[in-house]
Amino acid sequence: MEFMFLGTSAGEQYPGFWCRCENCEKARELGGRNIRKNSCAWISPDTLIDFPAEIFMQAARFGISVIDTEYLLITHSHGDHFHPWLFAWRRMASGMTLPPPRTVVGPRFSSLKRLHIYGNEKVCEGVRRHVGDSIEECAIELHHVEPFCEYEAGSMRILPVLANHPDGDQRGLNYIITREGKTILYALDTGWFLPETLECIRNFTYDLVVIEGTFGYGAESEAHMNFKKVERAYRLFQEDGLLNPGSLF
Repeated sequence: MEFMFLGTSAGEQYPGFWCRCENCEKARELGGRNIRKNSCAWISPDTLIDFPAEIFMQAARFGISVIDTEYLLITHSHGDHFHPWLFAWRRMASGMTLPPPRTVVGPRFSSLKRLHIYGNEKVCEGVRRHVGDSIEECAIELHHVEPFCEYEAGSMRILPVLANHPDGDQRGLNYIITREGKTILYALDTGWFLPETLECIRNFTYDLVVIEGTFGYGAESEAHMNFKKVERAYRLFQEDGLLNPGSLF
């Protein structure tokens, strides 16, 4: 199993779309790892976490075949994490003969693995809005998940937990993922852990912990972490014995 970051930026990306500050200009000059796109991760051989607009470009950049995705975990419906417009291009008419007649038009002319999408109600609504009645022809299966309920996704066990990322009635999710004897905590977007989330997190020990640090050395925020909070989280994971030998944080 391999875990790969396909994007690690906040909504405005890095360098910022419209920013010419010293840091953004330096990032443009250096290129490479300094060019950061919206948050997304790949767990080999078949799982994505979040689905931003530039997913296919980033996947190509890092040699990942998005077409092979069978499981897609969405943290929340904000546009920098979730771009459901792309799902409509999975459609292939039922009964299509392959290869197709030259008179037929459509976005897909090959077989495709079923894509299982896991997310909150707003995520599910977003998928339905863009694929309409074609969800079966798009080879999509929706899973409306509830926080603190465990689900089976192929060879994985996934446990959504509540993120501290207020947005009206939307409840953002973080994920505890267990696969091949390894356990991962993926905690984006979130501020400091909610009490019920922290209680759940303490039930596991981790081989990989991914926690955002959106505001760096900057201000405190309810909806995001800064480095001070990330350091606090690291101390908590160490003191509570939540990190397995050789784990990455």
